[in-house]
Amino acid sequence: MKWGILGALDAEIDLIRSHMAITAETPMFGSVFYEGTVSGREVVLVCCGVGKVNAAVCAATAIGRFGADCIVNVGIAGAMAHGLHMLDVVISSEVGFHDQDAVMLDYYPKRAFFPADAALSALCDRACAAIPELNGRCRHGRIVSGDQFVNDAQLRRSINERFAPACVEMEGAAVGHAAYMFGKPYLVIRTMSDAADDDADETYDNFISEAAQTSASIILKMLALSAE
Repeated sequence: MKWGILGALDAEIDLIRSHMAITAETPMFGSVFYEGTVSGREVVLVCCGVGKVNAAVCAATAIGRFGADCIVNVGIAGAMAHGLHMLDVVISSEVGFHDQDAVMLDYYPKRAFFPADAALSALCDRACAAIPELNGRCRHGRIVSGDQFVNDAQLRRSINERFAPACVEMEGAAVGHAAYMFGKPYLVIRTMSDAADDDADETYDNFISEAAQTSASIILKMLALSAE
């Protein structure tokens, strides 16, 4: 199985790339698609850039051009669920768009949420359990995406009331949507970098590096476990 791995920021893929035996580099869409292996598993890795369109295009390209059999989107997010703290991890149970009008449900694919793959979720659970620092800090939950950085308490409240997500970010739902259209399994892994509130900008700056490294370490462990 060839793994497609996407992160929106260089910080979210740097650790993965450093563990990768790279065999090919293809510049596209202002970024580079790296092909190679990690723990003996075939991988195509890309920094897709921020936002839904960038994520969807890169996910589709990883599948359609580079032959990815599954897609995993790693990175950071704003915590929304009660009891979720900085550097806690959310594994997607499903993803959806928080900035999509209800009229979109009248058109293909006529659904509000895209369920994550059960096998990838189970492997992610095993990976988290194998990382002592994450003991008790991982949960499954709904992840919602939109083309806005949520750093406003009123917007946070509105999203929570409408969708009750575990966390909010800007790419995961687009990745899930693209994977659904291709009939490929997907998973989104997010480590909390902020609380999507009025202090989000400052908190994000303080936690982005460690949060990004945490998500990357989980996919590295998943790849290692899948190769056993």
